[in-house]
Amino acid sequence: MVLVNTLCTAVGPGSASLAGAWENYHGLTNIEVWGDTTDYMYSNFASALGGSYPNTLVVDIDTMEIRYFSTGAVNSAVNAINEIVNADHPCAD
Repeated sequence: MVLVNTLCTAVGPGSASLAGAWENYHGLTNIEVWGDTTDYMYSNFASALGGSYPNTLVVDIDTMEIRYFSTGAVNSAVNAINEIVNADHPCAD
């Protein structure tokens, strides 16, 4: 399982430098941090929630199904993450 933190902004796309600063500030060592340089996440997801931040999206990579999407920090998605991790499929390992 891989956790990814994708950064975007309400005033334009994110950047690699923003992602790096976020990663360093929060000491993220076990999470991939990406900058959304195309503004895709805001345009297609965050704007659907009124542009609220943070928002959390959990995708089952076996099925590419969105299992959770809402505003709030990642701890609000614990149940969806645990369902995927505890499922009997290759990505559960």
